Amino acid sequence: MAKIKENWLSILLAVVVILSMIFSALLWTNSLGYEWIANNDSEKGASQQTALQSVGDIYLPTQVILTNSDESQKLLYGQKKNLVLTLRKEMQKWQLAGFRRVARNDSSAYLNYLRNDDSIMLSYPDAMATGIFNQTFSKSIDTQKMSHINHIVIPLKGRDVVYLLDDDDFTVYRLNITQNANRSKIKKLVQNSGQQIDVDHKIVDNQPTVTYPHAIKLPIFAYQLSTQDIDNLTQNLLRSTNSSAFTVKKKGNDTTYMDGASKRLDYHRDTHTVSFNNYLGKDSTYQGASLYRHLYKRLTATGTTLDWMRFDSVNEKKQTIVFRSYVEGFPIFNEHGYGAVKLQANADGVERGQLSLFGLGVPLPIKESQVKLPPSSVVYNELRQAGKDKDVTGLRIGYRWDDQNADSKVVKLEPTYYVYYHGKWVDYQTLIDDK
Repeated sequence: MAKIKENWLSILLAVVVILSMIFSALLWTNSLGYEWIANNDSEKGASQQTALQSVGDIYLPTQVILTNSDESQKLLYGQKKNLVLTLRKEMQKWQLAGFRRVARNDSSAYLNYLRNDDSIMLSYPDAMATGIFNQTFSKSIDTQKMSHINHIVIPLKGRDVVYLLDDDDFTVYRLNITQNANRSKIKKLVQNSGQQIDVDHKIVDNQPTVTYPHAIKLPIFAYQLSTQDIDNLTQNLLRSTNSSAFTVKKKGNDTTYMDGASKRLDYHRDTHTVSFNNYLGKDSTYQGASLYRHLYKRLTATGTTLDWMRFDSVNEKKQTIVFRSYVEGFPIFNEHGYGAVKLQANADGVERGQLSLFGLGVPLPIKESQVKLPPSSVVYNELRQAGKDKDVTGLRIGYRWDDQNADSKVVKLEPTYYVYYHGKWVDYQTLIDDK
């Protein structure tokens, strides 16, 4: 024991050397097994990512509104539990029957359902294909009778029913919940928890709109910046097995990658954004849910971080869907499209896409004070005074992602109103300042 104590350092060093030699020998003699383990772990991680952000996750509703018995409405956010996921889990248990249309082409009746007293409403940011709703909530609604859904209204008293609403033609369908309805659990979940904002539904320019009757305060958020490598993104989008096969041309701040004559990717280094085209040579229009599923697959193929990504808008005529990052149910906007992916299916022989290298990473604590926003009526009045109200066709609260540079590791998000102006969502303040 005395000798061991005297020479313990030498003995320890000898043990480390022997173990190192053993592991090295194992790797050299069984490299195939080592690679299989590494690849298997990688595939497991990829499958977990897909499981966490499946079709049903990306195409979930983003907004939850509670309507009280006096028809006053509260937008819910900042809940301890993810309300949308919890409500989906409950709804998946329901057995539905008696699919019946109860309103159509009647904006007044439609508004009454949007304000249905003692109810909870889940809303999509844009029209959702009923086939995707069926897949998300494990249902079998007749897609021939109802092709799209904008809102899901669940009364918390009275008959066990659920209403499905379509903004396009003010259509409402009612279904009976025949089994496993537990609305008391839902009521307990949504009341007296998290943060609430006063809201009110109105029909503005023949479109259902959420308005904010009072001034509100919302927090500022901060996230770690996630940056995708341009080489990896190029491989993902051009799908080449050999990067040396790319033709690369540089001009100013732009770099163009070509894979043969059919695939092209343009990287704009000054804004860290990417646009790509895949020339297929023939049209292949997607209908209904098939468009949503196809572009979901294209989204996952980009390699973009999907943790905060949600469906935001669709234009079926142009075969286009925009996926956008969300925080607490609010969309995130940036002039260069940071945190968003715009994809177009093959409507004219070409598949197209626009995205950036930047995404949201881990949430970070921030001590900055909240931002106070005026009532939406004040926003409309200011737009009217600036002469911009006639070209505004939509309003929503969103979070502004200010211009980012690759040297910064933090993304700061501040709330503001966004209006739909000349085909784009823009900060209302920029319109007012640009008189």
